[in-house]
Amino acid sequence: MMLALTIGATAGVIVGALGGSIADGLVGRAAESATSASRLLAGIAAFAAGGAYLLGAAGHRRAAILLASGASIGVATWLVVVASRAPVRAALTLLESDRAGLEVVEVEGRSWVAHRTLGFRLPQPSVALAPAEDIVRETSDRAGPGWRDVHQLWAFESSDRAVTVTLDLTRADDVSLDALDARARAAAGPLRAQGIEVEAQDARSEGARCGSARFGAALEHGGRVEARVLAFEAPTSHRAFHLVATIVGPAGADAREYLDEIVVPCGRSASE
Repeated sequence: MMLALTIGATAGVIVGALGGSIADGLVGRAAESATSASRLLAGIAAFAAGGAYLLGAAGHRRAAILLASGASIGVATWLVVVASRAPVRAALTLLESDRAGLEVVEVEGRSWVAHRTLGFRLPQPSVALAPAEDIVRETSDRAGPGWRDVHQLWAFESSDRAVTVTLDLTRADDVSLDALDARARAAAGPLRAQGIEVEAQDARSEGARCGSARFGAALEHGGRVEARVLAFEAPTSHRAFHLVATIVGPAGADAREYLDEIVVPCGRSASE
């Protein structure tokens, strides 16, 4: 099922990358999301409202919409960086093959966006979105040395910058539910630290060697964060991974349904 989000009118959302230059995409930013979450986010929002390049790209939309666009960049970066400050361990660094681009594939007559070697995949919607390289760049710059070694971040945004989707891939010691719960708590930690009430679902097994946990939170002025954290093993190497898929957008969107459709290998071939 395609993720469809309502922003005034209904806008199609998300996914994909084609070949070496990611052509379609996942990720965006939230309308009115977390403008009071931190001074950092407020500063980003103010910059967005005053930016001439954003005014031009947005067709001279109201400053409130631009504020929302700028703030959601901060939310996406903030969630990824604060939740993932951990010592770099050589054994858990990502390989170049783990960083392979996403590609469109057909599975049982349905179009998906899939990782070339690790086997996870996401439904391909009918509306292509642009990569958000600024989110990737800012996240990497703020996270500090060593972050790039242990993370692969894909970020995409809707054309009006109302919706942001990020995929954060990391290695894991194992695919245990305890480790998955710990990763989910870390990912949601920045929200709790700001006094935002988080709705969490404990990790559960979804197959022989995979599982998922999830959390969500309402943000001020109608924004919302929805995230699904997945644990799985690579089909051939059996190395363990965590994938945090986060959607920041307006409340009322069917983000949860979209996240539920993400598929990871579960002790079988990814095409089954």
